Amino acid sequence: MGLNPKVSILLPYRNAEKTIHQCLKSIKNQDFHDWEALLVNDCSYDLSVEIVNSLSQKDPRIRSLQVERPCFVTALNYGISKARSKIIVRMDSDDLMHRNRLSIHFEYLKRNPEIGLVSSKVKHISNAKSNFNSQGYAEYVKWTNQILSHQQILLNQFRESPFAHPSVTYRKILIEKYGGYRNGNFPEDYELWLRWLSKGVKMEKVNQILVDWFDSKERMSRTSPRYSKDAFQKIKSFYLRTWIKQTFGDSKKITAWGCGKVAKKQATYLFENGINITSFYEVDCKKIGHDFLNAPILPIDAISGDRDELILVLSGARSAYQKIYNFLSARKLQNGRDFLFIA
Repeated sequence: MGLNPKVSILLPYRNAEKTIHQCLKSIKNQDFHDWEALLVNDCSYDLSVEIVNSLSQKDPRIRSLQVERPCFVTALNYGISKARSKIIVRMDSDDLMHRNRLSIHFEYLKRNPEIGLVSSKVKHISNAKSNFNSQGYAEYVKWTNQILSHQQILLNQFRESPFAHPSVTYRKILIEKYGGYRNGNFPEDYELWLRWLSKGVKMEKVNQILVDWFDSKERMSRTSPRYSKDAFQKIKSFYLRTWIKQTFGDSKKITAWGCGKVAKKQATYLFENGINITSFYEVDCKKIGHDFLNAPILPIDAISGDRDELILVLSGARSAYQKIYNFLSARKLQNGRDFLFIA
């Protein structure tokens, strides 16, 4: 392999001595060989640095890098700055690539120049002996594995992050045009997807499982406040305002389905970002007839099918999705035009 590999694998790590060797083994076993792996040490204090350095001496495609201060976002952006290819492949130190992950993603982007980011399905794996509940992540993986086409990604971008971060491959030019990962009180990957989607970047997902995504109670998305429910609600509210403006201008009045605890918090963040809800629809008769944020709470039967209205579905329960969808569709309302799920 020369100085210009076809893909650059971006892999920050911290204290990954138990998993980094197997992760790199899955990379070295790829049926696509023209790669470099940018292993960015995010201030580890275990033996993972020694493991990486030893492997890099045996395989020059593995490049050992280091950041001076602990920061995952800094490590991501530093790795990208050192990439020698035009294609960035994300990977995490505790996950595994299937043998054809690189070849499938590379060929997909080669065949589809209009696509900026490609992802894949993932397999959720948790340690059954660990004392933590992984059911929520299992349900999330089941959901995200159904979101494949660009249109599906657009319609579902404000529900949850449509991609598992280590499953994505994207063109480096997107970083150059629209900026890299940002540091803040929000999930850095979700913010990036929403920002790029707001710029018109096309994203798709191949209908194959190409990454084993390992779940543990130590993962950052379980321990860092940047991945809390509040953090997700705040960042989606910020970009939802842009989406509404781009899609409808000022032609739609904004209403909402749901006024429970989670919905009220989301509505508050929407209000703070300049999205004024004119009325709420509720199934709970105890809430109907009251106001929230100076907007009346009405029964769902008050939904008229007015095409000048955009109903933001704030109900947080996954189990309620299909019932709400069927109810609104029966009134000839269309997802993405007349209503949008954001929870």
